[in-house]
Amino acid sequence: MDYYRYLNDIHDYELCLPPYGYDFYNMTAKQAREQYEWFISVIPERVNYLKNRCAADLKIKPDLLDYSADSLILLWEWFIGIARVEKTPQKELEKMKEGAKIFGESYINRKKFTVVTQYIMRDIAVYIGESFVSNYPKLKWSYCNLPKNYVNSREPVISGFYIKDEFTEGEMDVNPMGIVTGAGSKFFTGKPDKNDIYNSYTDLIKRIPD
Repeated sequence: MDYYRYLNDIHDYELCLPPYGYDFYNMTAKQAREQYEWFISVIPERVNYLKNRCAADLKIKPDLLDYSADSLILLWEWFIGIARVEKTPQKELEKMKEGAKIFGESYINRKKFTVVTQYIMRDIAVYIGESFVSNYPKLKWSYCNLPKNYVNSREPVISGFYIKDEFTEGEMDVNPMGIVTGAGSKFFTGKPDKNDIYNSYTDLIKRIPD
């Protein structure tokens, strides 16, 4: 991490570094399997750390972070207070400008979450996933290697959802990190609200089969 960027980041949050980073698309099948196994093994540790840190900052009992839907409101309220944003580094902007030639100016993000904030978001995603699997026995953590162009390929997801509407019908995976990044986007496009993750969660549980 760049020294001057680190000065403006969150210094006292304990990071959990994955064995192969987060470039899932370029992982080999073996690396993806090993990373998934590592991910499952650290879930208890990361959730416990997150709960204790959130509870300490909000001055609440850790027991309130009990995987309930309401606990997601507390968790996101805490995140809104602790999250930090920085200017996108010039090198990353240059890459985005190249992409903008294809995807348009909206592809360029001049601000982004700091590195530590992004790690906190990943811990929150773990908590959301555990909220699903703890409360709904038909749901479970999983991952898949193929097809490689599948949006969630090689990432940990929650399996067991089912979608049925006028356009499609079938089993559906949910990437908890997608929920977090979706809610996080409101830091840049609008005003984040403590209910953002709760709303996504309660919408998705409607897609759990009976």
